Amino acid sequence: METENIEQIEPLPNIGKPQEKIWPWLLGTGIFTIALGIAAVLLPFVATLTIEALLAAIFIVAGITHILHGYQSRQSKGLGLRLLAGVLYGLVGIILLAFPLKGALTLTLLLAILFMIAGAFKIALALHLRPIPSWGWLMFSGAVSAFLGILIWMGLPGTAKWAIGLLVGIELLFSGWAMTMFAISLRDDYKKSG
Repeated sequence: METENIEQIEPLPNIGKPQEKIWPWLLGTGIFTIALGIAAVLLPFVATLTIEALLAAIFIVAGITHILHGYQSRQSKGLGLRLLAGVLYGLVGIILLAFPLKGALTLTLLLAILFMIAGAFKIALALHLRPIPSWGWLMFSGAVSAFLGILIWMGLPGTAKWAIGLLVGIELLFSGWAMTMFAISLRDDYKKSG
């Protein structure tokens, strides 16, 4: 079998040679993410309730759309299941709005799991990108995410009132910082190559 015509494929082609328009958007996103993180850290209870209310609204809208879809496609099979799914989504949203502190406990548990998994993925991505400048910032962000997930898990149930807002704020700060530093690195690389 011949292997002469097999091309080597880069895992992320041109990531080290960004175009002029990539880094400013990444920098702006990083700075905006940092600002959101600061707001959440300064007002963790407000951030917790805001996140929960937003999630409740999403569930209610999803419930309404499932019910409308079920009604629109009532001639096809599965009408009962579509309506049931819509009612369940709507009920979850209403329950989150009616019992915000109990909902915060459940969301805090889910957030802990999310941070641990997201941290592991960021660390894996950082190791994959290792030769690229500033890969360490992504590694650091992943380690912080995983640590925060463990911290949330260990503090339950007492931390549920403030943990979501505070820890999402911290996560946003570190993610924004990592994006900002990566954007600066890409900008510098672009200026050197251009």
